[in-house]
Amino acid sequence: MNVRKHLAPALLTVLVGAIGGGIWYSNGQLGEEHAQRQLASQAQARHVTLRGLIGSEKEAFFNDPRVRQALEAQGIGVTVEKAGSRTIVAQFDAARYDFGLPSGAPDAERLRQVSKAKRVFNPFYTPMVIASWRPIADILVANGIVERQGELYYLTDLPRLLDLIQHGTRWRELKDSGRFSTSKSVLINSTDIRSSNSAAMYLALASYFGNGQQVVQSQADVERVLPVVAPLFLRQGFQEQSSSAPFEDYLALGMGKTPLLFAYESQLVEFWLRHPDRRKGDMVMIYPRPTVYSKHVLVPYTPAGERLGVVLESDPALRALAHEYGFRTGGDVHGPEEWARQGITVPDTLDDVIDPPSQEWQERLIQAIETRFK
Repeated sequence: MNVRKHLAPALLTVLVGAIGGGIWYSNGQLGEEHAQRQLASQAQARHVTLRGLIGSEKEAFFNDPRVRQALEAQGIGVTVEKAGSRTIVAQFDAARYDFGLPSGAPDAERLRQVSKAKRVFNPFYTPMVIASWRPIADILVANGIVERQGELYYLTDLPRLLDLIQHGTRWRELKDSGRFSTSKSVLINSTDIRSSNSAAMYLALASYFGNGQQVVQSQADVERVLPVVAPLFLRQGFQEQSSSAPFEDYLALGMGKTPLLFAYESQLVEFWLRHPDRRKGDMVMIYPRPTVYSKHVLVPYTPAGERLGVVLESDPALRALAHEYGFRTGGDVHGPEEWARQGITVPDTLDDVIDPPSQEWQERLIQAIETRFK
């Protein structure tokens, strides 16, 4: 009897403890599952899917699986469509797109005004260059228009080159033109000035020299430079609306089709990074002196677009990937130092740089040229 008397409370204690432990464990499991559901819900709420209009030279970057993965790690999915920079402004639609990413500051400023964006972002930039070929560059060196410094070529007499273009000079008329003694007129090929930023950057540089080395900033300046700059575009014939197509022609058809192409430094650097066997070939970059930078400016239309701009500007992994596409960036590493380690020589910095005209005066120049196409 005494054993039973003492055993019964002990068994009751064990039973109560087991029931309590079961309840605690069950509640713990439910609590953990609830917490996991909350975290998943929060992650889902943080994830955004964006759509944007971009310049064609950035399409490969946004379609890179590594870029998509880096963005997904930040809770961002992006779908992009390509268009010329002026077209991006013309097609502003905050109901359809979350951001626009044109290739130049003047168009980005116009887009900022149209979208009423409170903030814009500058994730990467690239100087404008002339994509050419060593035999062509050497002809221009012999004629005192281009200067070679080590592995680099610099266009030091753009006014003379523009004068040759304006007067219809042919390559065979130049000194030491034996390797390109053709009846082809001297021209710098570009994209369509009516739609594309790279052509607008060519216009900015040409108008600077046509205006006595002053940035165009009045109607009088516009009228002064038009006779100089309009023929640069009118005499080219058919022009592509975005920068990727003429660069593909330059690569595929060689100097017979495109002796000189106004292009982005990023296009050539990206090509050499992808095709190291072509680094020692005849492809060369000629840096105008002065040159002009093309700033790739993200203009957000929605909070989600602004979130993308913050990530592109600040994420080191995305900056490193941008370098692989030939873009220069902010941050501790800008790009040229990485390319040098792979045998691609570019200037670390460019000191002789001008600004393009403001959006208002550049637009007036473009519209004036546009009327002459009709």
